[in-house]
Amino acid sequence: MEQHLKVRKQASHAFQVKVCVNFAGAVFNAAIGFAVGGGVGAIQSFIIKKGKKQAEKLFTRTVVSCLKAWGATKLAETVGACVIVAMNYLDVGTQIAKQLDKRDKRPNNGWIDLY
Repeated sequence: MEQHLKVRKQASHAFQVKVCVNFAGAVFNAAIGFAVGGGVGAIQSFIIKKGKKQAEKLFTRTVVSCLKAWGATKLAETVGACVIVAMNYLDVGTQIAKQLDKRDKRPNNGWIDLY
């Protein structure tokens, strides 16, 4: 778990928490899989069965709740765009995590910076 989460002291009392993109992708996949009533393989089935718009709504809600639980409310605001991009890939969770990494405090460094 230590290799997936980093805590770095920024100022005398402030900490910066980061989550590895691969770990976040796995968490998002698991959360989305749970939300659609199955494992990660159920994600593609859900998209086919319910349609892209319904899937986008559910995935956005699920990922936003994960980010808010991690304390990343500012980053949660960008999830909608990330989910839309990620819908074009098989590994939805990892693509969402990569898109979040592109939009965080230090873009494209392999870590999602949680504020």
